[in-house]
Order: sequence, then C-alpha cells, then structure tokens
Amino acid sequence: MGVLHVEELLSLPVLRGARVLAGHRGLDHEVTNVNVMEVPDIEAYVHPGEVLLTTLYPLRDDLSKVAELVRRLHAASLSALVVRVGRYVDHIPAAALHAADELGFPIIVVDTHIAFNDVISAVLAIVLADYGPEPGRAETIRERLTAVALTGGGLAEIARTLAGALDRHVSVVDTGGVTLGTGRPPTEPAGAAWSVTDPSWAFPITVAGTERGRLLVDGNTEPTLGQRRLIRQACFAAGMHIAQALASIELDRRMRVLLLEEAVTGSSLDHGQLTERSRLFGWDFTVPHAVVLARAARELPDTDVARTAAAALPPGSLAWSRGIEAVAIVPPTGVDQVGELAARADRWRAALASVARCDVHAAIGTIAGDADGLAASHHSARESLAIGEVTARPLVRHDELLLERILLSVDPTRLRELVNDQIGPLIEADRTGSGALCETLETYLGTGNAAAAARQLYIHYNTMKHRMVRIVELLDVDLHDPRTRLSLAVALAARALTSSPCSRG
Repeated sequence: MGVLHVEELLSLPVLRGARVLAGHRGLDHEVTNVNVMEVPDIEAYVHPGEVLLTTLYPLRDDLSKVAELVRRLHAASLSALVVRVGRYVDHIPAAALHAADELGFPIIVVDTHIAFNDVISAVLAIVLADYGPEPGRAETIRERLTAVALTGGGLAEIARTLAGALDRHVSVVDTGGVTLGTGRPPTEPAGAAWSVTDPSWAFPITVAGTERGRLLVDGNTEPTLGQRRLIRQACFAAGMHIAQALASIELDRRMRVLLLEEAVTGSSLDHGQLTERSRLFGWDFTVPHAVVLARAARELPDTDVARTAAAALPPGSLAWSRGIEAVAIVPPTGVDQVGELAARADRWRAALASVARCDVHAAIGTIAGDADGLAASHHSARESLAIGEVTARPLVRHDELLLERILLSVDPTRLRELVNDQIGPLIEADRTGSGALCETLETYLGTGNAAAAARQLYIHYNTMKHRMVRIVELLDVDLHDPRTRLSLAVALAARALTSSPCSRG
C-alpha cells in the first residue's frame, strides 16, 4: 500500500492553492483514507489516519463548535481537516485555529472550485496503489471499481466489474440476504442458471465499522491473494457507495426537518420561499393542518417517531423528533375534523408512550389554513402542552383551554390571592392530611352530583357526604349558589396552574 503524508497532499494537482492555516506540527501525519463530513456527529463515521473533507455545512449556524470538532477529530486520531470555504462559511474561527496549533492537528483550507470527489480519487490512487496482483490489468480494475463508487455507479456495476475480473459469479447482498446486484463471469454460456443461496466465499462490506452487506463469490477454489485484493477493493467500493447513499439519505432527512422547523418556528423564510420549498418536497400546506406536540421524560428516536406517526396519524402527516419532544404537522380528516384529529393524536401519544416506556403528554395547536399559520399553531401547541403537563392531562386541545389561558394572563400575585381567598382552608387541610378535599370539591363541581362524584372518586357515599360537610364548614359557603360554585371552580383551576402547596389528588 502506498504511503502518503499530510504535507504531500499539498503537492497533489487537485489541491493546488490549498493553504495550511494551523497545526503545522502534524504535517507528517500518515494518511490512510479520506472521508466527507455531512453530519455534525461525524466521529461515529471516521477512522484513525483519515483526512476529513468538509464545507462545515452542519456547523454553519454555530461556528463556535468548530474548535470542539477539532479536538474530537484529534482524539479520534484523524490526520487532518480540509475545509472548503466560500460557500457556507468564509473563515475558520480563531479558537479552532488555536486548538489545532495546540494539538498539532493540521487545518487546510481550499477554494470553492475544489471537488471532493477529485480529492478522494487522487488520494486513493496513492494509498491503495498495491491492491492489484498484476500491475497492469489489476490496476485498471481497481481504478474502475473506485470510479464506479465515486461517479454514483450502483452495486450491480461493482458486482459485474468484479465478476469479469475474477471470472466467477459475484453477488452483493444486504444484511438480510436480499440481493442488491449480481455479476456473471464472461466465460459463462448465455442463459446458464446460478443461485447465490449457497456461495463458496463471503466477504463483509462495512461502513464506519458496521457491516452493511456481504460480497458473495462463487467457485470451487479459494481466491488467490491477487483476487482477494480485488475483492477487498470491491468491498471498499461497495462500502463507499453505501456510505454515500446513507449520507445522501441522512442529508435529505435533515434538510426536510430543517425546512419543517423553519415552517413551525416562524423563521426568516417569507411566504413565497416557504411555499416553493415545501412544494419541492411534495408538501401541500395550502390545505388546513395543525401542529401536534408531544413530550416525554426520555429521548424519542426519529425511527420511533416516524413509525408511530405512520400508524396512528392521518396519511400526509409529517413527524420528526427533537430529542424528548416529537412534532407532527397533521391534516385534519373526517366530518368531525377536530374530534378525529384528537383521537388520532391520542393514539400517537399512546404509541410513543409505549415505545418510550414512560408518560407522554401531547397537545394540539390551532388549525392553520396555510403555511403561514403553522408557526401560530406550533406556538399554541407549546402553550397548551405546558398547561396539559401541569394539570396532568395526557392530551389537550388549544381550543379547550381558554379558561386556563386567561388565568395564566393574570398577574401571578392576583392569581395566588384568588386561590388563597377561595380555597385556602381546603389547601391547608389537605396539607395536614385531613382528606383529599380539593380533589373532592373539584370532582363534585365537575359532576354536579355527590353520588356521581363518590363513584368517580371510588369512595363510599357516606364518606363523600362527610367530606362535603367538612368543605362547607371550612369555606363557610353555600354550594347551591351559582356564583359561589363558579368562584370555587375558577380557584381550583388556578391552583392547578400555580405552585400551590396542595398537590393534586
């Protein structure tokens, strides 16, 4: 295998004009491979000795994180960082350059005209120089296999190229055994049958240390050393192709989520930009939608959020994860749009709670008539979710929380005054363990009937009567008076929204 050092990268024609900004002490680092940064958590996808190529797109909104990235890459034993400036970032922060100098980790900048594929091809031509058993033909095959991956060729083309080189049947399969591409030896008669169910030789295809598939080779004799080198190169090319596909999928997903976040948080995008970009992704926000927001006590992975949304929410819904939060943009369906939306949202909330193994609260925002209304729907869902959590309601709708929203708009001092004036004695009695009087009164006012309230509280009717007598004595009120009942109900609702010493139940 050819040896290439970081300093020698600067002599490659493809990197003409590259400049070392910091970390000169590390220019003697040996280069074993090249990688491209498409995601912020790149450490999971790199190996020691690699040179990382990046535009810093994932960090473009917070360049203060570049210094931290430099330290993480150095800790992972990478050889250098090559940054293409001018498109997404126009400079490298001073803190990152200082860290690079301190660690002896080279930071090299190149101009926007540099194509990463050209850099990858040039570097691999050196570090993989001895993969062919015979200098001529094997080198040509090696270059072709690498070119297939770099130019977007598929796994089928890699299999056909290797089959032609080995004069053996070749197949590429995924980890589940599904065939992704096959190749036949050039000497095989046309129409001959071959099955890959029981291949003679299998070689793993790995991406970032994880097996993503296998390369299957037929034959009665073990592949020679030279053939194994070509097989290894084919596995590398297949891994590169799969890595590019995965990166493309992940980038597409992140771009979708970024646009959705911009839509629901009311970013700087104007109406025309939001509508145009949404259409490019196949989303029609000209019809009514509502934002549903869910929150758990632990992280909600993207896969779980997407899977549960697909099963519980109406077709056309868009859902994504924010860590412990999940967001969905949902088109109401059915004759009873709001009722059907609530039923679907509650099924989604329950499904998330099941996979997260913890309580999940959810809230439905206002109905947005177009893309511009999504930000208001999201804001109302967040406001409602806070109310639902503090009042211990698993699912709430913004249109049903007018009383709570009015109370929250009142000065907190006045709100506490109302609570203490109306139900202060009950709060104190509950605090000293005299009975669940707050809950009893709230249930009674909600049902309007002592017998129904007793059944709902799972207590004997005589216990209910005793508690009601106690409540009347402590408050000195007439529970038959409509104004009194209203004042007490409002005070109980206010108590649930404040830091009252009386806990619910």
